[in-house]
Parts: sequence; C-alpha cells; structure tokens
Amino acid sequence: MRLNAARFLAGAALLLVAAKARAQSLVEVVPDDPCERARALAYDDESPPAQEIRRACHLERFESRLTVEREESIAVAERRRTARIERWIDETQPARATKPFFVDAFLGTGVATYGLNAGWDVLRNLELAAWLGRRSISCDDVDAYGNTLVGAANCSRTSFGLHGRWYALMTKLTPFLGAGLTVTSAHLQIVNDPHDGSGAKLVTGSGRSNSLNVSGGLQIAVSAFRLSVEYVYEYAFYTGASSDDAKKTPNNDLNKVWSDSLRQDRNGIRAEVGYAF
Repeated sequence: MRLNAARFLAGAALLLVAAKARAQSLVEVVPDDPCERARALAYDDESPPAQEIRRACHLERFESRLTVEREESIAVAERRRTARIERWIDETQPARATKPFFVDAFLGTGVATYGLNAGWDVLRNLELAAWLGRRSISCDDVDAYGNTLVGAANCSRTSFGLHGRWYALMTKLTPFLGAGLTVTSAHLQIVNDPHDGSGAKLVTGSGRSNSLNVSGGLQIAVSAFRLSVEYVYEYAFYTGASSDDAKKTPNNDLNKVWSDSLRQDRNGIRAEVGYAF
C-alpha cells in the first residue's frame, strides 16, 4: 500500500511539472526593442505585421540618430561659447589686473585738487572712466591802483570729467597716455573797483567752463590694487560767467577773473590710488 501511494504521488508531480512546462511554452516572450523583433523575423517575411515591426525599427533608429545629433550640436555650441568667452578675455581683459572695474581717489594740482575716479577696462590697453573733483581756491583780484586784493575773490570750483587711458604695456608697471573732456562750474565772488570813485564793491555770480585735457604718466597695477602718477594739461575752450541777478546777466569782470584762474591751473600733477573689483 505504501509503495503504491508513493508511486502515485511521484506520478502526479511529474504530470504537474509537464503541464506547467507545456503552459509556459505557449507564451511568446516579445522583446521591447522593435529592432530585436525585426532581427527575429524571417528574411522573406513580408506579412503586414512583419512590415510594421520593420517600420518601428526604422523609426527607433531615426529617433536615436536625432538624439545623438542634438547632443552633438549642444556640445559643439557649448564648446564654441567657451571658446568665445576665452577669446574675449584674452583680447579685452588686461593681464596686469584681474578685475576690470575700479574706483580711484586722487590728490594733486590743476583744475581739481581732490576727487574720485571710477571706470572700466573695456579693452586690454584701454580704460574709460568718469571723475568728480573739487578745488577750493581764492583767485586774487586787482583794484584800480594795481593793488592785489589777496583773499578777496573766491573761485572754488567743482569739475566733472570723462577720460580714457591707453596703456603701452601689459606689465604691472606701464606708461600710459590719456585724453578727456571736463565741465567745470563755480560760485564766484570778487571785489571790484568800478573806477567811478564809488569805491570797491563785492560782486558775486557763477562761472562755467568746458575744457579738453591730455595726460601722461605711469601706473602700477597688482591684482586689485592700482597706483598711478600723471601730468595733466587742461585747455579751456569755453568760459563764461554771470551775475547773481534774476536775469543771470553776463559779467565781464567775473569772466576775466574766472578765465585767469583756470589758465593758471591748466598744468597739474595727480596721484591716484584705487581698488578694482
């Protein structure tokens, strides 16, 4: 009895395994890749399902090629952009300074004796800047008897300018040449003798001038720090002065003193120290 039961159980197990294998063999495993399915087709299979599988494979290959071409075009554009940036840096940014924007403070003589200067190194050898300066000064007047009225006249002025510098070398120490335009204004106050016996009187008004300048000097630039010394020649091509009345009447006496003051200060020396960022 026991032997027959064991044989029965073994036979049942074999039947179950065979049925399971037969069931699995009826399921067709279809790959996800259409090109793999196309390779599994017979060479002479021209049935509609086979043609559809081959078209799907062609589309898959076309999509893959487009993806590769897009990735290559993006990589080429990125390389070109990097090359343009490197070329721009090589052609425009100075080797003697790592940062193109700067602010300087200056002291000296000339139209303005102190002030601030701010600008940008637009090319390897060229910088453009704007500056604002001030000079407090008494421009002496002369009365009808030839006596100098020391300290009686005030020609303190404020100047605004635009200028450029061209650096000769790319080293840390380099000579440079410069040129620019300056606009100057001032509140004027002089003691004037009208020569009519009425005595000297105080005349007040305002003055303005436009001038061109040229300069030359030396600069030391180490990383972010800048130091320069330059000679500046200022040529005033326009001067004007008016009284402090309601009509702002032009005043020749004020203009003469104003022009003489600017002429005396057309030569100047400036020392500048600054920081780039």
